[in-house]
Parts: sequence; structure tokens; C-alpha cells
Amino acid sequence: MKPKIKKHVDLIHAVAGGHERFNPTDMAKSLVKLHAYDIGLFFSNLSKLSHQHLGEVLLELPAEAFAAAAERLPPHRLARAAEAIESDEATDLIQDIRQLDATLAERILSLMAHEERREVLELSKYEEDQAGAYMEREFLAAHPEDTVGDVKTLIRLFRQNEPAAPIIKLFVTNAEGLLLGTLHFTDLILFDDTTTIGEILQRGDRKAPLSIRPASPIADVVRLFEEYDLNIIAVVNSEGKLIGRIVYDDIYDMIRQIETDQAYGLAGVDDEAEESSVSRAAHQRLIWLLFNLVAILAASAVINLFDATIASYIALAALLPVIAALGGNAGMQALTVTIRKIALGEIEYEGVSAAVRREALIVLANGLSVAVVAALVVYLWFGDLRLGTIVAAALFSNLLVAGTAGTLIPLGLHRLGIDPALASSIFLTTTTDVFGFFIFLFLAQTFLL
Repeated sequence: MKPKIKKHVDLIHAVAGGHERFNPTDMAKSLVKLHAYDIGLFFSNLSKLSHQHLGEVLLELPAEAFAAAAERLPPHRLARAAEAIESDEATDLIQDIRQLDATLAERILSLMAHEERREVLELSKYEEDQAGAYMEREFLAAHPEDTVGDVKTLIRLFRQNEPAAPIIKLFVTNAEGLLLGTLHFTDLILFDDTTTIGEILQRGDRKAPLSIRPASPIADVVRLFEEYDLNIIAVVNSEGKLIGRIVYDDIYDMIRQIETDQAYGLAGVDDEAEESSVSRAAHQRLIWLLFNLVAILAASAVINLFDATIASYIALAALLPVIAALGGNAGMQALTVTIRKIALGEIEYEGVSAAVRREALIVLANGLSVAVVAALVVYLWFGDLRLGTIVAAALFSNLLVAGTAGTLIPLGLHRLGIDPALASSIFLTTTTDVFGFFIFLFLAQTFLL
């Protein structure tokens, strides 16, 4: 066995034997190496993981390795793995398996314990962009009449029954399940065992607890976590009854996924395709490259309209990339900011006028500065004041168009139900190149010849 492969095998053995701290991401990376090296070695080491570790690792595996594991592992093993992890993760696991094989997913559900199956089915009702899809049904709650001693007992029982669920805050509810407040466990250690939770709640200036409805957009949850530095938030139904919680790890994963999707989308790359086969990744990239070819040909057609102008004034050819590059960069700045705000729910189509005004002011300031600097450089380079003035005017105009387009294009695509991260950049590039080349060459033809 190669030393590099042995290193991954040793890590898995150490974790399985309890000699090494478990990290699902690191474990998944090691298993991916084994999957690429030897499929038998992959499965033999996968089988060494406990049910809980298996469930968490499966969620970290890329598409190809996940599909192989889901197809080969016994359904009852997958059912035990789903039962051992938190309810929201179990739901994700079943949903991922359902995408591969709906019959297998139903088989796994039928083998799960009644309570865990009920939780997965309930959470599966929510769409991916709703808070309920990220909700955990495991939480620790006490009543106002419970004492600190009672809560300690509840904590021990909770840890025994839910070893994988983090204990972050204590939720306080009344007998009907209505959420009354939350307490940090550091608050509890300040009181003796006979003090009631109600007495602790009454001390100090405690504000009403933050909560969210399960049907609320997940973007609202992300915004709450960021604005209030939350590590947990309660999920309540229409009556205000506590039904679950959303914890920080899911939200941080969501933020990372948003950033990844945006980065991949702006480059014309699909996250799922990249984790799949080479042929699928190549096909997805090819589509994007063909779209770019069309955009480039459109810009080239504009240049061809002014071929005589360029032939008469050869300096124009050297300056065309400047017009295109600066326009594209300014547009991408506006585009990236707008897509980010859309993803986090900070901007909607109704706020388009304010967003456009803001970008226009930024571009006016930056465009003027860039235009003046460009005019000076062109004048010193070619010794032609008229050419410098034309470059300045074309750059300023193109930057203004780029800033406006970089805001309007993603908002318009979002309004049409199209992912702005995936489709915006190609439309922006076409707009800035075609307009920039046209205005520059038109001004040159008008004032230089």
C-alpha cells in the first residue's frame, strides 16, 4: 500500500478506535482518496465507522463517492446512520438518497424508528429555501416551575438520548409549549439547585426571545444570525409554540454554500457537475464557453463595423482592450455586490431604483477619476489630446453602463426566476463589450477622421 494511501487508512482506523478526534470533513477527504485508489478499500474502511460517524461522513462525500456508498451499503445500515444524526441532517441524507433512488429512500425510511421517521417526513415538507428545511427537532426545554436541579437532570437525559445534538441554550416554555424565553447555561450555574427557572427569567432585563416561523425564507434566518451574532434561534409555529431550533453550523454552511454558488456561477461552473463525472463537468463548462463565444462574436461584429476607422487610426486597436477590461471590471463589482444582497434577502426587485442610484453615484465618482487618469496616460503615450478625450468619454460612459447593468441584470433575472449568479456575467460581458466598443469607435470615427 502506498504511504499516502496508508496515511488515510490509519486515520480512519484511529477515529474508528476512538484514538483520534472525529472530523467528518477530514474523514470524507480520506475516503475520497480511497475511493479513487481502490473501491474495495473504500468500502472496507467505510464499514468501520459507527452509525453516527457514517451519517455525518456521507453528507460530506462528493456526488460520485456518495452515490457509490448509498448503492452498496445495506439499507438497514443507512437507516441506523440516519437515526444517529440530527433530524435536519437525517432529512438531508434521505433527500440526497431520494435523488439517486426514490425506492431506496422509501426503503430506508420504512426501516427507521417511528419517531425519527416522523421527524424526517415532517421536515421534508419544507422547501430548500424555507427555514423549516434547516430545523432540528432536538432541543432542550424546561418550564418556569422547574428548578436548576431539574434542568441538570434534563441535560443528562438529553445527552443520553441525543448524543449528537449540541446543547447551546435552554428554551423555556409554558405547559402549552409557548416559548417564554431562553437562558444560557452559564446563567444557571450562578444559582443553587432549588432556584426555579421562572425566578431566573424574572431577574434582570430580559428581552423577548428571537424566533422564526418554519415557512420563513432561510435568507431571513441568515440575516438574523449575522445581524445579532446568534448561535441558535427558536422555530415556532403560528401559535407561538416551540417546535424546533436552527443552530449556527447549518447557517454557516449555508453562508459558505451561497459564496461557493456565487463564485462558481460567475465563472459558469456548476457545483454539482464539478463533483460528478468528468464528462458531466466538461459538458456543463462547454455550454458556458459556447455562450461566451456568442458574446465575443457580438463584440467582434461591432469592431468589424469600424474596420476602416481602426485601419486609419491604428492606436485605436491598442486601446480597445482598455475599454473592455475596465467596463467589465466595474460591472463585475456591481454584479457581485447585487447578487450577494439578493442571496441574503437584502435587496428585492422593488428596491431597484435605490440600488441603481447607489451604483450610479459610485460609478460617477470612480468613472470620472478613471477617465481623467486614462486621458492623461493616453495623451502622454500617443501625444494626442483628442484621442485622450475620446478615451475618457468612452470609459466614463461604459463604466456608467456597466454599473447600471451590473445592478439591473441580476435583479431582472431574479424577477424571472433565473439564478442570477449563473446567468448574469454573460449578459453583463456582452453589454459592456458591445456598448464600450461601439461608443469608443463611434466617437473616434466622428472626431478623429
